[in-house]
Amino acid sequence: MQFIQKIALVACLALTGEARPKPLPSSLSEREAGIIVEPTMYQIFPISPSQFGPPVSQLEVLRAGDISVLENIAIFEGIPPDAKTCILRWEQAAKPERTEFVVARNGLLAAQQLAGLPEGDITWENMLPIVEEAVEQGRPLLHPETTGWVAIETQEVHIAGYVDCAETMYFKIQADDRATDSIVYLGQDAHNGLTLEVH
Repeated sequence: MQFIQKIALVACLALTGEARPKPLPSSLSEREAGIIVEPTMYQIFPISPSQFGPPVSQLEVLRAGDISVLENIAIFEGIPPDAKTCILRWEQAAKPERTEFVVARNGLLAAQQLAGLPEGDITWENMLPIVEEAVEQGRPLLHPETTGWVAIETQEVHIAGYVDCAETMYFKIQADDRATDSIVYLGQDAHNGLTLEVH
């Protein structure tokens, strides 16, 4: 199958459904750490800047050469206000409990922490000023690596890195722009996908 056909196929796989964060205690004094799973996800399209859709459940990014086709906005809610340390991670369950997980070509991602969301729809053109501001402010930019992990059958937790804690946290996820063609698709549930470790 040609790469452009793969792009069309994966682009049609957008699954609707609202993900709900798992609640943490209102104060971290109740326990030392917590894990937030299943962030709310939105898809944004640099090649269709005004396109808007409902939340989806999966992590899904596409890149064709120098062109980013599909990116995600991930939203973690319910972080306790006294959180001091926050770590962005991604997880994969053992093979029998794993969701759909596809990596084609390069699986290096870029996760840019953002300050918030636009007042209007969550579209690429509305997100762009927020992303540019995050870069100017030096907000954390992490590089989760998914290449090669589809073949691993055991449960794994992957650390992307430290991020700035807030009661609600926002990230733009895309295929890293240093890479070439890229498709990453990971269904998210309580044991698969992006997670946030909070201390």
